[in-house]
Amino acid sequence: MNIRIATVAAVSAALVAAGATAAVAAPAPAPALTVKASATGIRLGDVVTFSGKATGLKAGSKVTLQVKDGRKWVSLPATTKVTKGAYKVGDKFEKKGVEVLRVKDGGTVSKNVSVTVR
Repeated sequence: MNIRIATVAAVSAALVAAGATAAVAAPAPAPALTVKASATGIRLGDVVTFSGKATGLKAGSKVTLQVKDGRKWVSLPATTKVTKGAYKVGDKFEKKGVEVLRVKDGGTVSKNVSVTVR
């Protein structure tokens, strides 16, 4: 009976050790950004705040607001840093129409958000 208990204990210890090793070796989540506009319909000259979560990015990472210009993305001077996995940045709109925007940090980009300026 003692041999069985010793064998079960040894096998259990080996499984726990293997599981602990696998948990430590798990890869970090891929970086991701979300974006939400404080308003999607505004008047000319109004400021919109864009906020979201930054998963897998270091605190202090620089997030840049971008606007779509034809087929290319143009970085705006509106930037901020990631704090506690989140960010918030504002921009003033001085051109009428529908603006398509996103946020970017290096190779990580958010989905698009549209703002209609009247």
